[in-house]
Amino acid sequence: MRTLSAILKGNRTIQLTEDHPELSENTPVLVVITDEDDETEMRMQLRLHSEAIFARLWDNEGDKVWNEYLQTARHRPGLLSIF
Repeated sequence: MRTLSAILKGNRTIQLTEDHPELSENTPVLVVITDEDDETEMRMQLRLHSEAIFARLWDNEGDKVWNEYLQTARHRPGLLSIF
């Protein structure tokens, strides 16, 4: 699920505010119109769920290995020259 910004352009026309080339003409979409309070709550919940997902992605065993490499590379300048 993605959130796309759009503008109501008439009785039955909604225009996306950004190009999305992966969407073809006549793609079904669901439009949700929120009250200001609902939108604030929805954004807060989205942020909380995103933080949990990012924590799982970033806090993993591979990060420990990479951090050890960076610590070693700081003391041996030639190791970082590949970047």
